[in-house]
Amino acid sequence: MNPKDTSRSLPAPKSDFIGLEGKVHLATGGEPPLLKAHREAFERFAADKAGGFDGYHRHWAEVDRVRADLARLLRAEPGDVGFVGNASEGIMRVVSGIDWRPGDSVVVPALDYASGRYALASLKARGVAVRLVPARGWWIDPGELLAACDGRTRLVYLSQVNALTGQHFDIAALARGLEGSDIVLLVDVSHALGVVPVDAGASDFVVSCCYKFVLGIHDGIVVWNRRRRPDFTPFGAGWAAAEPGETPADYVLKDDARRVEFGNAGHLGAYLLRESLAYLESFGIAAIAAHTRALAERMIAGMTDLGLDVMTPAGPANHAGNAAFACPDEAAVVRKAAAEDIFLWGDNGRIRASAHLFTNEDDVELFLERLPAFLA
Repeated sequence: MNPKDTSRSLPAPKSDFIGLEGKVHLATGGEPPLLKAHREAFERFAADKAGGFDGYHRHWAEVDRVRADLARLLRAEPGDVGFVGNASEGIMRVVSGIDWRPGDSVVVPALDYASGRYALASLKARGVAVRLVPARGWWIDPGELLAACDGRTRLVYLSQVNALTGQHFDIAALARGLEGSDIVLLVDVSHALGVVPVDAGASDFVVSCCYKFVLGIHDGIVVWNRRRRPDFTPFGAGWAAAEPGETPADYVLKDDARRVEFGNAGHLGAYLLRESLAYLESFGIAAIAAHTRALAERMIAGMTDLGLDVMTPAGPANHAGNAAFACPDEAAVVRKAAAEDIFLWGDNGRIRASAHLFTNEDDVELFLERLPAFLA
């Protein structure tokens, strides 16, 4: 991975991706295409897998290299980054590391992703109150999240970019609002990582999937801010998370984020993700953010002009690459669009169109031109 080469211009060539040429792909918020360079990365993985003991250790060396690459992108340290199966698992790793007591409370936006809401809802059995902060229309007010906290609140969970509406949150500002309390701030960056800047240092914990805008496959990460939460101890352990104790029945957890890795990390995913991160960094995240936000802003304006119930707030600071509108028959819209090689994402009563580094202005204009026909 070469962090110095950020000279490439956007949009990225569609020819760099598998199956993307001739397509308008606006479904990255669900599943993006893979890079053609991933084929070579897979071959390196396969060659190392055939290498027995030495090959297995080359796998772990690749995991540690991508750990460092992610840390740079997240403004963290390599020891802060741990690998899990998916973001939902990461959320539960964090939740399991808090000593919950009856009467405690947690705060979460009512429109946030189900994995966070369900993980926190599971705490009701322990007497923990879940405070769902409603949206005003489709807008989630960060001030109302802070207002819902009190002396018994132990954790605030939200996504940096809301998966349903596309709203982007200023995590640093939210963290400042929690200063002086002992409330844990847990942020899911699955729709931010790889498309807009992410500063893991502003939160106590960050989780993410790896298969959306960061262009990997179905793995997850946990980023533990060890300076803010040095005593984090997730429930459970495994051979990869700990060192031997005094007896075979004892163990000592590793002193970094590897304590969330109960077993083997996703070795294939590490090979592919290193290729993805190098590709993203060759353009630069700041440039990708400016490119995608401008395209999303155009989609929001076009959806608004069509009189749709637009869920994503306008203004580049208020969104990332996603633009969404409410739609009662989302499956039909997705099907009609796909018949014309325009890929959208439709579920939960809405259509979401996602711009990424390979999206160009012609893609967006064609989508907006054809959208009335898809809605008919």
